[in-house]
Amino acid sequence: MWTCPKCSEQIEDQFDSCWKCAGEAPQFQSIFSKPFGGRPKKSEEASAAEIPKVIKQLKQSAQAGNFVVFMFVPSDSKDGEAVNLQYSIDSGVVGFDWLLIGPRNIADRAKVIDLASKLGFSLEEREENGCRFLRMTGSGISELGARIIQDVYHIRRNRKLDLMTQGFEWQP
Repeated sequence: MWTCPKCSEQIEDQFDSCWKCAGEAPQFQSIFSKPFGGRPKKSEEASAAEIPKVIKQLKQSAQAGNFVVFMFVPSDSKDGEAVNLQYSIDSGVVGFDWLLIGPRNIADRAKVIDLASKLGFSLEEREENGCRFLRMTGSGISELGARIIQDVYHIRRNRKLDLMTQGFEWQP
């Protein structure tokens, strides 16, 4: 267990950020980076409008296990729980990942599946390193992420969100 430095919530060791406020673990190690080791680059910011550029830079890194996570607390949140929206490289393919680790992501699973379906996308449920998640690859991954941020959480496309990268450096 570790204690979140931002809100003092007790978090199990396998989690890399606080489910309540998105605070970073003192010794951060993503579920997806465990097999690859290392600590992600410093926390940065990017907007939903910049998702295509973020994905392009992730893809150029071309390394399995590299990822980027958008983390934010929706403005209408009464409990301060953070959302984690991830893009990662698996078997040479960049994909969208809806991590089923935090209470907010778990609670909003059906909303994400419903929006993806309305947009004509399908999500595949997977498990890796003990973490369940929904994954989508192919065209539309940037649109899906941006639309989740905009349509589900009512966040403007140009609002900066916390961003964490592993294996590449975000160049805004």
